Amino acid sequence: MTDRERFPDYFVEKNIDRRQCRRVVSMKVLVIGMLRTGTLSMQAALEDLGYHSTHHMHHTIQNPAECLLWKEALEAKILVCCPGHCWAVVDLPAAAFIPELHAAYPDAMVIVIQRDPEQWYDSCYRTVMRFASLPQLKVLYFLDRWFVVRFAPFMDCLFTCLFGTAVKDPVKMRENWIRGYLNAYDEVRRIVPPEQRLEFSLNQGWEPICKFLGHEVPKKPFPHVNDSATFDAGINVLLKRMWIRAAKQNLPFVLGTLAMAMAWWICG
Repeated sequence: MTDRERFPDYFVEKNIDRRQCRRVVSMKVLVIGMLRTGTLSMQAALEDLGYHSTHHMHHTIQNPAECLLWKEALEAKILVCCPGHCWAVVDLPAAAFIPELHAAYPDAMVIVIQRDPEQWYDSCYRTVMRFASLPQLKVLYFLDRWFVVRFAPFMDCLFTCLFGTAVKDPVKMRENWIRGYLNAYDEVRRIVPPEQRLEFSLNQGWEPICKFLGHEVPKKPFPHVNDSATFDAGINVLLKRMWIRAAKQNLPFVLGTLAMAMAWWICG
């Protein structure tokens, strides 16, 4: 299987200004789940049930222009970017806007993905936090002007809003992240009434979700995707794409610099 076949999301490049978009379908489902709680599996499950296009963090990777809007929303704590073609949302950044989403879409059903906080943090540490600390991202920040220069500040802002300012002390970092995780889930339980909310773990499979949303149980198995090994493989593909894009973006500058140097050497 090729990289494109295995990770198709990382080969999509869009440049859509969501400021110009309007809601064209009703928002049906709000999935409140932090990163590394099985949100890609939930996205696949909802789309299997007919909730086409379910917004996920991967949408910001495909369309980095969204990063600017979500960052503005985080700073102002005003929901200014929720793509109007989406029937449902999962993962971050949407999960950082629990009160705003519920106020904007009061009839939407809410699914809360549960995962043990300690296991959740360990997964984040092995995957997302390791990726965010890669030295090559600092280089790519100056070279990949299409993606990294927009995605990196957005992620910094997102993590600061949810988990506080980054600290070097690993014990304090763990405490901050788990506190932010628990606070987010406490907030949704406080705001959303029990009859409109489903507490769900991925190992429960189709039955609770289908009963809650009013669907028949599909004959296919419940999707389970993006484990740690798959995440790492996907990050390697994403990094490769960044370097290729950076090379294309900067090739004219490099060639122009070489041409000027050659001209100076020949004429000088």
